[in-house]
Amino acid sequence: MKSGLAARCSQSMLIVGAERVCVIRRFDNLQCSVGKREAVMAVEKLDLRSIWEGGKTYAAWLEASTNARLKEDLEKSYSEVKLSPDDSQLLKLIDRPVHVLALAEDWCGDVRRNTPVVAKMCAEKPDLLRLRVVDKETRPQLMVRYLTNGAEAIPIIVFLNDAFVEVGYWGPRPAECKRLMARGKAAGKIDDARERIHAFYTKDQHLSTIRELRGLFTMAAAKEV
Repeated sequence: MKSGLAARCSQSMLIVGAERVCVIRRFDNLQCSVGKREAVMAVEKLDLRSIWEGGKTYAAWLEASTNARLKEDLEKSYSEVKLSPDDSQLLKLIDRPVHVLALAEDWCGDVRRNTPVVAKMCAEKPDLLRLRVVDKETRPQLMVRYLTNGAEAIPIIVFLNDAFVEVGYWGPRPAECKRLMARGKAAGKIDDARERIHAFYTKDQHLSTIRELRGLFTMAAAKEV
C-alpha cells in the first residue's frame, strides 16, 4: 500500500513562462497532497513572526537577484504599477503596523508581474506597511500551507496584523486569471486559457491585483469588526 501511494505522489517541473503559474511540485493525488500537508504541519508549528523577521526587505531581495534580465523585469513591473489617488490615500491612512510576507522566486513570471505591486503599495507608507520577502525553496514548511489546487504556486502574499496574526493571503494570480485557468482546464483548452490570461494582464494593468490587495491591507489594519 505504501509503495502504491508513493507512486501516486508524482513531482513535476513545469516550464515557467510569463503566462504560466509557477508550479514547482504537484501532488497529483488529492489524498496524497492532504496527507503531505498534514504531516508537515504536524511536525513543526510555524512562527510567522520569526519567518517574517528572517525575510529580506524588497530592496534587499531585489538586489540579491543574480540574473540581470529577471531583475530588470521586476524593476519594469514596479515602474508600471500606477496607484490611483484613492489607493494612495487609503494606504497612507493606515495607522497601525501591517506585516506582509511574500513567498517568491525571481525566476517566476507571476512573481515578477505581481510582487512589485505589493511592494509599490507598501512603499506608500513603509514605516507601517512592512514587507518582507522569503524564497519559497528555503521555506517548504511554509509553502505547503498555501497550496493552489494541490500544487505549489507563487507568489503567495501573506498578511499579518501588528501582533503577527495571519488575517489572509493572496496569490498567485488575480481572481479573474484563476477563473480563466479553471475554465481552461475544464474545457481541456489550457493554451487558450493562457492566451486569455496574457491578454487580461495586458489590458488590466495591475488594477485587479491592486483592488484585491487593498482589501487585505485594510483587513490587517482593522481595529474593529
